[in-house]
Amino acid sequence: MSTAPPAPDMDRAQLVEVAAADLPRLVPLFAPDHPNLAFARAVIDGAIPGRAWAQFHNGAPVACLVATTAPFCLAAGALTPAFFAEAKRLLAGHGEVQLVHPPGPDNGAWAERAGFTTGQRLHFTHPRDGYIAPPPAVPDGYELVRIDADTFSGLESPMARSIFGTDTAQYIAHAVGFALVQDGRVAADAHGVLGGGLNELGTHIHPDHRRKGLAFVVLGAVNHWGCERGLRSVITCHEDKTPSISLARKLGLTEEFSYSIAKATC
Repeated sequence: MSTAPPAPDMDRAQLVEVAAADLPRLVPLFAPDHPNLAFARAVIDGAIPGRAWAQFHNGAPVACLVATTAPFCLAAGALTPAFFAEAKRLLAGHGEVQLVHPPGPDNGAWAERAGFTTGQRLHFTHPRDGYIAPPPAVPDGYELVRIDADTFSGLESPMARSIFGTDTAQYIAHAVGFALVQDGRVAADAHGVLGGGLNELGTHIHPDHRRKGLAFVVLGAVNHWGCERGLRSVITCHEDKTPSISLARKLGLTEEFSYSIAKATC
């Protein structure tokens, strides 16, 4: 990962909210291999709802906090003990937080000092450029559909709602999703968070349709769609989440690296 800029004042983070028009100024703080980069870029691009705060030095951003409406929040730049303390304060009321941050010899200790606990996640992606995932086979009794405005507006998917909210027009303009439908009802849905040339995959299976292999089908559809458009598919999960690891590998993705997160309920 890229080297962060020189650290500013260790005693004061001074994070200020960044207006929507100024969000593109944060892009250089995120290296191409920053974990969950698609989420950060999607907020910056206005593709998913979120907020951002930054610390400035001589008029340039040197550190930032990007919060999505999902648990994923992302830190980048020159982090300090004060940064983590202020991030915890700014995220009050967010609920579950998984703060993704770049590696650093002291970042974990600083996060714990601010009231976070540490954890590890795994990052899976395609092993080579130009990879085209095959389209999935649709099981009998189900119909595979591209999620449109009507489907999204009636979607009962906590995962999708936490990431994309309820703005149907924003979803249709900036995201992609596929669903398996049976008897007019969504049995499984999968979506891609699009940003920075990446397609980060996530899925939700209705409780009545679990353990039928449907996650592989809907994720495979989003994976295939992204590959055909030159996007690199990504799946991330906690290091001990065996079903997600197996699913990522079944989709043709391989583990690229592990990374640290700071967890809290804010």
